[in-house]
Parts: sequence; C-alpha cells; structure tokens
Amino acid sequence: MSKTVRTFHLIGGANIDILGKSFDTLKPSDSNPGKVSVSFGGVARNIASTIANLDRPVRLLSVFGDDLLGRQCANDCIDRNIDISCSLFLEHASSSTYLAIANRDGDMSVAIADMEILRYLSQESVTAFLSSVDPSDVLVVDTNLEDDMIDFITSATPCLLACDPISTTKTKKIVPYLSRLTVFKPNRLEAEVCCGFPVTDDESLMKALRVLRNHGIRDVIITLGVRGGAIACEEGYFRYNHSDIPIVSATGAGDAFLAAYISYLHLGSLNALKYGVAAAIATCLCEKTVEDRIDHRYLSSIMEEFPINLERRNLEQNP
Repeated sequence: MSKTVRTFHLIGGANIDILGKSFDTLKPSDSNPGKVSVSFGGVARNIASTIANLDRPVRLLSVFGDDLLGRQCANDCIDRNIDISCSLFLEHASSSTYLAIANRDGDMSVAIADMEILRYLSQESVTAFLSSVDPSDVLVVDTNLEDDMIDFITSATPCLLACDPISTTKTKKIVPYLSRLTVFKPNRLEAEVCCGFPVTDDESLMKALRVLRNHGIRDVIITLGVRGGAIACEEGYFRYNHSDIPIVSATGAGDAFLAAYISYLHLGSLNALKYGVAAAIATCLCEKTVEDRIDHRYLSSIMEEFPINLERRNLEQNP
C-alpha cells in the first residue's frame, strides 16, 4: 500500500560552497576586486534544503568528511529537517567543495567542483537507502556521482526519477540512462550534449524536446536562463518566458527550480513549472545558493510579481 504523503529522496553531494562575485567585469588572469562568501551547498543538498523549506519530507544520502566544515554541513542538514541518517561519515577525509566565480551580474563565469569524496559511496549503502523508498515517491540522482553508481541507482530505483545534469561534462554520464528518467531538466548546452545538435532557436529547441521525450521521459524542461525555457509533458509542448529580473546571483537557481518542480508535481506539470520558475527567480534575487525564504507563500508572491507566459507549440510544426 502506497504512502499518502510523498517523500523525496536524494543521492549526491553535500558541499562547502565558496562564491566569489566580481564588482566589475571579470578580467581573466588578473586579481578582481569583489566579495567572497562561504556557505553549504551541493546539488543534492541544495535541492533537499528547498524541498524541506516547502515542508515536504526529504531524505539525503551523501558522504561527509570529518573536517570542521563537513560536520557543520551535516548539522545544518539536521537543523533543516533533512534526514541524513543513511549518509556516510568518513574519518581523515576532506569534505567536497565547490568554488564558483561570478561576474558582476551574478552569472557564473567558471567553477571547480571537488567531489572526490563521493567515490566512497557504495552500492550497499545505496541499497539500504532505497529500501525505504515507496513507488509514489521521487528520487533525484546527482550526476556528480560515478558512472557505475548512476547506472546502479537509475536501474534500482522503484519510484519517479528526476535529474538535473548539472554541466555539459557531467551530462554525458546520464545520457545512457535517459530512458529511466521521469523528469529531466537540462539547460540549452546540456540539451545539445544529449541531442547531438545545436539548440539555437525555437525550432531546434522544440526538436530537442521531442528527441528527449522520445527516450520515454515524461517531463522534459530545457531552461534558457533569462530567456525562460520550454517544456514537453503530457499536456503538450510549451515555450515559456518571464519579465526581466534583477539578478544578484544565479548560483543554485537550477537546484531550486527542480526542487520546487518536483514538490508541486502533484498539481500537474504546468503548475509545477510555475513554481519551479518562481523558485529559480527567488534564488536569483539573493546571494545565497539556497533562498531560505522560499515557502509556498513566498513562491506565490514571486509568481504574482514575475508571472510566466506560456505559449503552446504545435508539435507538427516542429518535426
């Protein structure tokens, strides 16, 4: 018998995030005046945090180091009501770290991800974690994991499966397993890696949606940053956009998008899309990787201030 309340499960990174934001246009090979901040992040942990802020039950399987920041990151998860009871804690190991450099507009210019600690995640620990998953639940897989682990998780997961491919390099890891996904949210460049052709206009964007959905993925969302994006789902194919927003930092916006999208998926894909976009906008309006003001009321206010415009596309016009 299925549970009446859907639980969200995440397997992946819980990082120490270091963000440097330039006060002016970034100058390569030079010292750039700016602001540096340290916070807790990681794709899986970020998504889990936003889901917890939305009062959904959430579990995280990750690997923490025994250094000071690693212990603080684990305690922060507990304080947020994220269940990390199945996570691993390694002695004499440094916590995973994500270093990002953003320009003055808040868009990421370059980043370095040190996720080596995730290599210690074992199939035995994943199997134990998955034993508490119900078919009505949602699991998010993090492409920071090793290829064989992604294969194992996507083949063994008994519930809805969601993925944000994170980067063009890591997108290649999920390509062999696209047919196992329920929700897939690449950006334009990541979609190009999956589809094998450039996505340069609306015609190629719709073509990419169709190619990805033909893998059997129920919901495909391709994001285009400030230009909105597009979605293919059971309701059809749609292009969406929104008014300009004053971006403070775009780091973490994609994680917030997926977190809100799957949290509201019970309302239907198009309603979930509105909440996903609102969560991404809310995150862009703050410096933090996770916007802790996000809850149902705050997302509703963002939706009113920055409503999205949905335009249905005729699939037959986009072969």
